[in-house]
Amino acid sequence: MTLGRPPDSSPAASAERAGVRRLALEGLGAAALSVLCAAWVLRLWRGSLDVPLRYAPVDDTKFYLALVKGIAEHGWYSVNVNLGAPFGQHLVDYPQGADSLNLVGIRFLALFTSNAALITNLFFLSTFALAALSSHLVLRALGASAPAAAVAAVLFSLLAYHFFRGESHLFLSAYYAVPLSAYLFLRVLGGGRLFARRAGAGGPLTWASRRTLGTVAICLIIGSDNLYYATFAVVMLGGAALIALLIRRPYSAAGGLAVVVLIGATGAANLAPSLLYRAEHGPNLALERSFAGNEQSNEAFALQPANLLLPAPGARIGALREVTERYDHAIAPGYCEACYASLGTVGDVGLGWLTVCALLALLGACGASRTRGRLRDAAVGAWLAIALGTAGGLAGLIELISTPDVRAWNRISVLIAFFALLAVASLLDALRGRLAGLRHGTLAGVLALALVLVFGVWDQTSDTNIPPYSATARRWNSDARFVSEIEARLAPGAAVFELPYVPYPEGFPETPVSDEVATYATKYELLRGYLHSRRLRWSYGQLKGRPADWQAQLAGQPLPYVLAGAVAAGFAGLWVDPAGFEGPTGRALRASLRAMLGEQGLASPAGDLWFFDLRGYAARLRASHTPGELALLRERTLHPLASACVRGALALTNPGRAPVAATLDVRLAHPPPAPETPPTVYPDSRVSEPAGTPQVTLERPVTLPPGRTVIADPRSEVGGVSVTQVLYSALRDDALRRFSLPPAGSTATIVAGLTGPPCAR
Repeated sequence: MTLGRPPDSSPAASAERAGVRRLALEGLGAAALSVLCAAWVLRLWRGSLDVPLRYAPVDDTKFYLALVKGIAEHGWYSVNVNLGAPFGQHLVDYPQGADSLNLVGIRFLALFTSNAALITNLFFLSTFALAALSSHLVLRALGASAPAAAVAAVLFSLLAYHFFRGESHLFLSAYYAVPLSAYLFLRVLGGGRLFARRAGAGGPLTWASRRTLGTVAICLIIGSDNLYYATFAVVMLGGAALIALLIRRPYSAAGGLAVVVLIGATGAANLAPSLLYRAEHGPNLALERSFAGNEQSNEAFALQPANLLLPAPGARIGALREVTERYDHAIAPGYCEACYASLGTVGDVGLGWLTVCALLALLGACGASRTRGRLRDAAVGAWLAIALGTAGGLAGLIELISTPDVRAWNRISVLIAFFALLAVASLLDALRGRLAGLRHGTLAGVLALALVLVFGVWDQTSDTNIPPYSATARRWNSDARFVSEIEARLAPGAAVFELPYVPYPEGFPETPVSDEVATYATKYELLRGYLHSRRLRWSYGQLKGRPADWQAQLAGQPLPYVLAGAVAAGFAGLWVDPAGFEGPTGRALRASLRAMLGEQGLASPAGDLWFFDLRGYAARLRASHTPGELALLRERTLHPLASACVRGALALTNPGRAPVAATLDVRLAHPPPAPETPPTVYPDSRVSEPAGTPQVTLERPVTLPPGRTVIADPRSEVGGVSVTQVLYSALRDDALRRFSLPPAGSTATIVAGLTGPPCAR
């Protein structure tokens, strides 16, 4: 008895299956070649895959390492009980689900190893293979020959953009969905059908044809790869549908709108947990970006067309490198993403040829061949993407009327690169066609393609792409040994409190406040302990902007109060990154900690981290304070009195059920007053001006009823002084004032960290 229909053994079906196998082998060959080239660029043999390629304090690599480690240990990214102690980290509020396909890929790798560094490295290397595979298949579908498609696909996977993103922007490195977006764009613009009826089928399966299912699969991949690439696809396909409608191709326009809906619905489904969480708990304003406040939106985050043509920073040719450096410094002297939008010389040729094709089309001289028509459509796509991403372009309008969360439109350069390399593949095929008629023409064609590939790889990359393997290994191994020593001292499951306070994720920019307050320009350095830990819990990692981020309020208190609060909350150890405490604060901090805690503490092998055991200090606190005092301190630590900036005022929150007598401390910035101007003192308030700093500290007694209380902007209460900005504010329960007093030999004025970014001016 036979189950189902036997496979079609006709010559046509056999030829089709052979063609699919051949196409798959071609794609895998391009993917393998891409990884080999990437290994050469990165000089992978100089390092170990057990150590991350990057471990610098100035980027997002540690965020992704922690994300990977959380998936390997807990099965998924949304909950991590080892971060954000004591409540645990809950990332569902953060729109990470837009990368669900990449998260699934990491989960797959985690089936074979739990080493976060190894998984991250393997995933990053796989992004080269996936980009090459995807682009090769799309180029073949668009009519390029296998050799030309392979050359263009490998160059697409080795863009300067890819190496700049690296493991710091791990999921932006996974741009394998971009060629698929370009394919849909060209199909819509060229009048190709994306959906078809199934022959002989009726009812619900009418549209379940191979073409329809393929289009749906492409939409699912685009909508699940990355929020940026999905957004670019939706906007570009919307533009293609509009153009198709204007040139009277209603069927193509309808198909374009259909794929826009499919991609949007896929993205919404991936973000559904975050959307439902926010619907239940309200928006998280701390995670939202402001269009008006995004100073870098038109500079470092916008596309500069010249950067497409110029080589990336660190170019191998000295004269070009100098030109690039001068230009980049002129347009963005600081952080510059757009500087890595370079197409490379080969890509520049492709973009130039697309522009020529577009001009010929305008003059009516493009011709009717399918290849030229496709290049004309690719030119429309490339220049539409440039119009979207350029500073002052259409993206600013989209950002204004929809959401500023997708703000780095320079990243659309990777789509422009694909269109340009499509033109390169067409030129290579034309060259091979010309050479084919010559003696030894086939060999000459192969050599020409090889030369373009070798030159392109050499031109698009540089020695600046080589990771600092030795320095990274020293820092990584130092942290590993340090955490191992800490774990040998503490019991499994013990919690470690970390200083200084840094909001999670993304932190805040470095803000000079004073010598007494910690400032921290980095974002994810406090993850270093967790990344090497197997059985400890860590305070860092609770999502900012929610009540569970209790450390934001504790950070504004004097150091003695912070330590007592951490102990009352159940923390057994203290991890300190002294890089967050500079100047006199850094010099005084260690002596103060030793005096308060009664121990010398440990230093990491590299000398850049400190650890103190809090258990002895906890025993002394229990001996010198009543259980009621410690219980109140724990309550105020984990469910604190809170102060926050609101428009023109401060919002004070009492989470309890009874009024609380408290003191509001506000640090205010102002221009230095004239020497003859005396400080102003108000009834029931105390104002002090730290010597040598353009600031005012205001202490004001308040009685907080339960719930939220809004008070007038304290800047209006410092009469006679031109105050410009609230730097930070903190509330202290007067019943716990005793915990703020320092023991002999310590410094009480050290503040553990800013309670948040300074209030807007």
